[in-house]
Amino acid sequence: MFVLVEMVDTVRIPPWQFERKLNDSIAEELNKKLANKVVYNVGLCICLFDITKLEDAYVFPGDGASHTKVHFRYVVFHPFLDEILIGKIKGCSPEGVHVSLGFFDDILIPPESLQQPAKFDDTEQVWVWEYETEEGAHDLYMDTGEEIRFRVVDESFVDTSPTGPSSAEATSSSEELPKKEAPYTLVASGEVGARREGGLCAPICQLGTLVWLLVFPKASGLGSISEPGLGLLSWWTSS
Repeated sequence: MFVLVEMVDTVRIPPWQFERKLNDSIAEELNKKLANKVVYNVGLCICLFDITKLEDAYVFPGDGASHTKVHFRYVVFHPFLDEILIGKIKGCSPEGVHVSLGFFDDILIPPESLQQPAKFDDTEQVWVWEYETEEGAHDLYMDTGEEIRFRVVDESFVDTSPTGPSSAEATSSSEELPKKEAPYTLVASGEVGARREGGLCAPICQLGTLVWLLVFPKASGLGSISEPGLGLLSWWTSS
């Protein structure tokens, strides 16, 4: 889930920080610049791990600050392919099941990736898997707060840097504003469901496809819970 990424950047330290230790000032500036940001084709930056090398610092004419080229390692959230992650259901909507990792909430399991047949309960605002047993059909509800396990199977990054309006858009006042994308979105697919009614809750062996998107850059990925042991943790009990 988390990886160390080697990076290089030139860090500007203002004069009023010269009394501090250089490493402390650089660490603070790097975290201001990168923490909670998405780096294209890298992932979601979490925090500075260490500084491996400091090159010579320079002061340029007209600027009293120092400029130092820094080699460092940064902790990045970037699930690798086939990694299994665990999150909690944050809520449900007609678009699918929304899942949170605690520090990251933009995870979606679309309807086509749920256990089938599935339906959306408009009254309770939850997705339901109509699970068939020998005793008949049972509704397995995907309740808020339930833990879910899924596997990452694919990813793709899309650059979502802002662009200026075209001349046609600038002259038209009736154009709708583009929908704002989340900085980093995981789209997961799979079957989820916890029995709300009495009776047995059979283990679910499939969960579908996970997609994750990063914004600054945006990324998308595919995940799966279509194997034994994946899905809601409540579906599986240890003997």
